[in-house]
Amino acid sequence: MAGKEEIYTLFRAVGEPDLEARREAELALAAVGPSAIPEIIAALEESQATMRWYLARAIARMGVASVDPVIEAIRSSGDPDVRRYLTGSLASLGEPGIPHLIRHLADDDVNVRGAIALALCRIGEPAIPALSEAADGDDPFLRTCAELVLFRMGEEGIIALFPDEEG
Repeated sequence: MAGKEEIYTLFRAVGEPDLEARREAELALAAVGPSAIPEIIAALEESQATMRWYLARAIARMGVASVDPVIEAIRSSGDPDVRRYLTGSLASLGEPGIPHLIRHLADDDVNVRGAIALALCRIGEPAIPALSEAADGDDPFLRTCAELVLFRMGEEGIIALFPDEEG
């Protein structure tokens, strides 16, 4: 596990003008793993847009282990830009992240619900079966959230909502 000083050195490297140095720092932060997420999220709050992009990508590279800490950060952040970058990291999880995202779709926090909905829309077609299942489930709030995401996905999602209405 990397120490805080090593993590802060990597944060500084993410801000370097040299593109290769930024990419290497992103990969190195991702390699530290989920234990670095709290520090990365704190750095997101204080960073410029370019740095935020690389920091969010580092989180995304950590895979599904990043979902719960990112959800907590979305819940607690008062900065809409930080929430947007964190949402991007969730969307970057792709298909492996779908079950973890669906679990949070009916969260009590409107920012979390919005982030999850946007991430699932960005993932697109691979999320439709899980969203359809949630839309057919017993939880009325989750059902509504899943239906709204399917509707927002456009034609493919709408067809999944109304399969008997085709043609």
